[in-house]
Amino acid sequence: MPDLSIVIICWNSERHVKACLDSILESTKDFSKEIFIIDNGSSDKTLSIIRSYPEGSFNLICNYKNLGVSKARNMGLQKASGKYTWIVDIDTVVNKEAIREMLNFMDNNTDCGICGCKLENFQGIVQDSCRKHPSLCFKANNVLETLLNKISFAKALKNYVHHANESQFYREKVQLSDPFEVEYVIGACQMIRTEALRKTGLLDEHIFYGPEDSDLCLRMQKENYTVCFIPSVTIIHDYQQMTNKKVISPMAFVHLKALLYFFRKHKRF
Repeated sequence: MPDLSIVIICWNSERHVKACLDSILESTKDFSKEIFIIDNGSSDKTLSIIRSYPEGSFNLICNYKNLGVSKARNMGLQKASGKYTWIVDIDTVVNKEAIREMLNFMDNNTDCGICGCKLENFQGIVQDSCRKHPSLCFKANNVLETLLNKISFAKALKNYVHHANESQFYREKVQLSDPFEVEYVIGACQMIRTEALRKTGLLDEHIFYGPEDSDLCLRMQKENYTVCFIPSVTIIHDYQQMTNKKVISPMAFVHLKALLYFFRKHKRF
């Protein structure tokens, strides 16, 4: 049994794939591991970059089209045989310190089903990577704050919505160093106890893109596992800030559909 199973999905990721894979191979060279890369039908140079690595570096699974986050990740998760399974996004640059700290935490906290660490972009801006579970109120505030940030007036309303919105995050605790329990950590970096994953089941494939990460954490908690966040270590995540996203787009519709399914499933209206 390897120490660690690593599951990465990619889709037209030529911009990120080399930096991510180089960092993973370098950071895990002292670990017993298996790495599963699931390509979701890339049409750019992603596959050629992956195939340029020495044979046996990765277990590569190629889909003929984009099957969504949950279905693609499950292709790796169902094959994972490590004590721990690490879901990590292709637009990350990881390091040994963060990996080791998460593994040590899981070894020392056997009630923890999932943990994550601090994520920040190349400019050092910390991402809200641990959160309260989605709710209609939180999502409405997210959309409203995004819209208000695009206009130059209504400062008082902006401030009100911003402060109301902060209750879904753990921003004060993230600035400290001690690990703490959270409702969920985002799927860009989830270190999962494989034994717990076998009990809770894989990602919900009804969710193409959206709250599949929260759904998994919620099911872990229903099985009496904790979800924890470790703010003392950081990996780079080249994410796009919420204020730069389009509120109305095909992907926003897919995300909304997934949220409504999540709300119905867990009765969180």
